[in-house]
Amino acid sequence: MTNLHTQGTIKKALTFRASSMGDCLMAKHFLENVHAAHPAARCGIVVANRGAMIRDLLRAYPWIEIIEVNRRSPLALLRFMREYWGSDVVVTLYTGGTLKLSTKIVARVLARRGALIGYTDKSFFNNFLYDTVIPLPDDRSRASRLLELDALRAGGIPYTQSELTLDVPARGSGVRGLPAGAYIVVHFFAGGKGRSISPAKARELLSYAEKKLPGVRFVITGGAGDRAVAESIARGFPATVVAGEISLQELMLMMAASRGVISVDTGVAHIAAHLRVPLVVMRTCLGRGWWLPEQYGQSACIRQFSREERCAPHRYKDYPECIETIAMEEVAQSAASFFTPV
Repeated sequence: MTNLHTQGTIKKALTFRASSMGDCLMAKHFLENVHAAHPAARCGIVVANRGAMIRDLLRAYPWIEIIEVNRRSPLALLRFMREYWGSDVVVTLYTGGTLKLSTKIVARVLARRGALIGYTDKSFFNNFLYDTVIPLPDDRSRASRLLELDALRAGGIPYTQSELTLDVPARGSGVRGLPAGAYIVVHFFAGGKGRSISPAKARELLSYAEKKLPGVRFVITGGAGDRAVAESIARGFPATVVAGEISLQELMLMMAASRGVISVDTGVAHIAAHLRVPLVVMRTCLGRGWWLPEQYGQSACIRQFSREERCAPHRYKDYPECIETIAMEEVAQSAASFFTPV
């Protein structure tokens, strides 16, 4: 990997990301370091969809522009390219597959000479398009935070903001009548079965958690489409279902004021980790790089569970073995041992 050693002031910085909360939180981390070194720089995150959600997620960072461009909005694409043409540093996302050639071409057009940074994939065109190509391990053995550090180093940008955090207003207050520290947020859904937990295993977890955390209420979160399943899971337990009822900002406040969070490996878990809320995460075999010790540091209150040795290959169309075979009693015991009252 060669370093660009960006000279002078960065006026425009751009990063292309997947339209997910975890990816965009890492993009925010990259841009925080750009902003710290170059406060006047115009900073943007490019996503293909879900722009409104990402803006809500990063509402506390008004200096970050969320740019949603796709084939359905050619005028928006042209306007974006005109405004960000000649960017001083442009970084494309790291992916387990091969990034679309069209995305790489757009990034190449926008970046000034010497300013385009990307990660290795199976594309033949990388050496022709990128100015710097960062090695990406096939086994996901490098933490995502360190991949962001690699990009900062390639761009000659100081790494001064090393901790993964997330700002939200009014931290510590209760939400919807729930006293701060009197409840645990539980999230079982990940936009499909491939990273989620089955209702039967979810009820098993609540059964153990109710015994090991007496007097604690469980707040079950999710989207509108998850509500019916969430209500069936909650039946008979000291639980409040807010799936489909609360905004993302309310969810963030609710997590910040909770005793802790139990979640599958999805955006909710990444938000909890960035909020520095005690977290027990049940991850798939594909999520290793997001939860390595180097990701959040030794001070993070995170415990993770996965049976990735049971999952080869990973099943996307059904509840995966790497989560379904986790011992739910161990998950509940882990939560009980370090979820202390606020």
